[in-house]
Amino acid sequence: MTPRHSAYRRWIFPLLFLAPFLLYAGQPTLSSAPQAQLPPTAQRTTGTSQTTDTQQTATVDYYGDLMTKRNPQDTALYLIGNVIFHHNGTFIQCDSAKRYDEYRMECFGNVVINKDSTYIYGDRASYNGHTNIAEVYSPLLKVVNGDATMWVFNYMEFNSQTNIGAYKEGAVITQRDNLMESDRGFFNGDSSTITFVGHVAMRNDNYRIRTDSVRYDFNQEIVTFLSKAYIWDQDRDFLTADRGNYVRATETYHFTHDAYAMTPDQEFWADTMDYESAIRRVTLRSNIQILDTIQRAIGLGDYGYYNDSLKKGMLTRQPAVILYDTVANASSADTATVPRPTLVAGDSLAPAPQPATPLRPDSAFARADTIFFDSYPPGMSKPRPQQTVSPSAQDSLAGGNDSTRMETPAVPMSPLPTDSLTPVPGDTTVMVTDTTVLTTNRLEQDSIAADSVMRRSMIGVEEPPLPVAPDSTQLSPSAVDSLSVPTLPADSVQADKDTMERVVRGQHNVRMWRSDMQGVCDSLTVYSVDSMGTLFGRPILWNGESQLTADRIDLYSRNEELDYAEFIGSPFLTQKVPQTDSLFNQTEGRLLQTWFRNNEINRAIMTGNVTTYYYRSEDSLQPPIEFLVLTCASLTIDFEDQEPVRLNGGGQSNWHVDPINKIPANQPQRLPGFSWSPERRPQSRYDITTRSVRPSVRYTVDGYAQPQFPIEERFTKAREVLLKEGWRDRNELLDEYRVEQLGSFDLLY
Repeated sequence: MTPRHSAYRRWIFPLLFLAPFLLYAGQPTLSSAPQAQLPPTAQRTTGTSQTTDTQQTATVDYYGDLMTKRNPQDTALYLIGNVIFHHNGTFIQCDSAKRYDEYRMECFGNVVINKDSTYIYGDRASYNGHTNIAEVYSPLLKVVNGDATMWVFNYMEFNSQTNIGAYKEGAVITQRDNLMESDRGFFNGDSSTITFVGHVAMRNDNYRIRTDSVRYDFNQEIVTFLSKAYIWDQDRDFLTADRGNYVRATETYHFTHDAYAMTPDQEFWADTMDYESAIRRVTLRSNIQILDTIQRAIGLGDYGYYNDSLKKGMLTRQPAVILYDTVANASSADTATVPRPTLVAGDSLAPAPQPATPLRPDSAFARADTIFFDSYPPGMSKPRPQQTVSPSAQDSLAGGNDSTRMETPAVPMSPLPTDSLTPVPGDTTVMVTDTTVLTTNRLEQDSIAADSVMRRSMIGVEEPPLPVAPDSTQLSPSAVDSLSVPTLPADSVQADKDTMERVVRGQHNVRMWRSDMQGVCDSLTVYSVDSMGTLFGRPILWNGESQLTADRIDLYSRNEELDYAEFIGSPFLTQKVPQTDSLFNQTEGRLLQTWFRNNEINRAIMTGNVTTYYYRSEDSLQPPIEFLVLTCASLTIDFEDQEPVRLNGGGQSNWHVDPINKIPANQPQRLPGFSWSPERRPQSRYDITTRSVRPSVRYTVDGYAQPQFPIEERFTKAREVLLKEGWRDRNELLDEYRVEQLGSFDLLY
């Protein structure tokens, strides 16, 4: 025996008997790390043993400066000084150890377990080579993998073969600005991932997350959500989903199950969703809903995106837009800021029954093949209107001194007298050179006053001036249905916050419905700057029993209601005569202007080669008794309850009346441009979309508790106490001397 060994024996035996050897136990696993390479001579085997997965493995290599037994018959070997074990590419070093047999040992003092880039630091460990499980104990265990550090309370397990570790008494993990904690977890050293289970809370500079099952990739900084996660993104937006992930490099959330996002102004739902946090762009797929609480609009579809930083978006694949003012049964406090749409039962892609508490009847629904939302700086969304003209410019009707300029005036609305259209005795045709009012048996001068107005170029030479342009009430960016333009309350703070001008475009197969007005067209454009919408492609509007068509229609809204409309290019006004099936009042000309009150047509002015066919009845419950044919330069029609009650002919007029049973055979009763298309008229909101409307959950989300970090708090306190008791934070690597001894050591026992 060498002098070195004799010296060891003199002082080591008393220590061996005093060492607190404990029994081992075996369970799951936790982490892994880079492997220190053994010298070729250390790659030896002293036997084989069957593991739990039936694979053969080498016995555990070991070394200690001093190795001894209590007596020759004892199978246990005591190791002291520079102790190290190696098995399955994993190293375990400690101050002293007790080796029970070829596969079982117990380690004491300054335990370090290393595999690949993973280091585990503890006070004590037991290892079973049959199960490949190392059990590590310490009031605070430390696990290091690259730039990530994990602090584990009391106990953890590590599998040297699968490179997986496990803890179940709480842990705190840090990596640069990332902090994570959970009750339980599984660490995989091969993939550098950790799966958190139980109470899970995560935070960094970009987010705060609360969930109960998540996987984290240390190398890529990817968070994969394995159960429902609640996310507060940069203290600004809220997101949640049942499945998905977050990629730190691109700051993008990819949600794949039941996704929801909430910004200060919008709420988003979709089956799958990509949310780019840096630019606040959301891409939505399948079963989409966008609720804009500021613009009071709901967008539906199966594919779309919205870029909040650019205020641009798009919806397609059977998209629809709903405009609303308030929601039925909502309190005044609710409607002032965050309205609550009521859930429509049924699957979003199947016909849904009428909801028990639907959106208010004044809600407007619209669809198109594709819907675009754009925003522009002030003054950039459309050309500015021309300058205001002087009152002298109002007298523009040919052959007349009276302007038919109106701003939804309070016109007397009396029913037509029985003789209102009776011609002058002895004559069936009257030539009139002044403005003609067909309300009594005499011709009466229209006395509507003229004011200064905003004027644009119009079709024809006998054009009355436009009314004062509607106020520039802010239009919803989702407001493709220009029949009703929702606006913000006068006291809304959002008016100061958002000065962008919004433009909405619906392309192809546009259909619109609201309870008091419907429409179809090929495409439309809506501007917020003046609450104006333009319909293209020979559009049709229905208002009550009136059908209005033209090559183009411009609509203006005021105070969330349709206020004024222009029908440009071959306008045609058709109205079915009550108590008949095939008779229609008709008016055609070159330009039609209409004014509305409570979203019902109140006055219409047709100018430019006007021709009118009109059937007069004693009242709306009786069949017609007379047929009027009127041609004139301009015609003003006043309505009451959506029925004409007064006709004002202007300029050179020619008219005659025939009894209904004495209409000449050569007198046509349909104008050349006659159009009547009830089959194209949407009958209900379900003709626009059968998708369900989700209720707002903003108030519910506002009540959610953000993630708490009790394990981090517990760790901080425990670490302070341990430091006062002499505990030290360890960072040592494998001892190269011990690794070398594994390759050169000759077994003595």
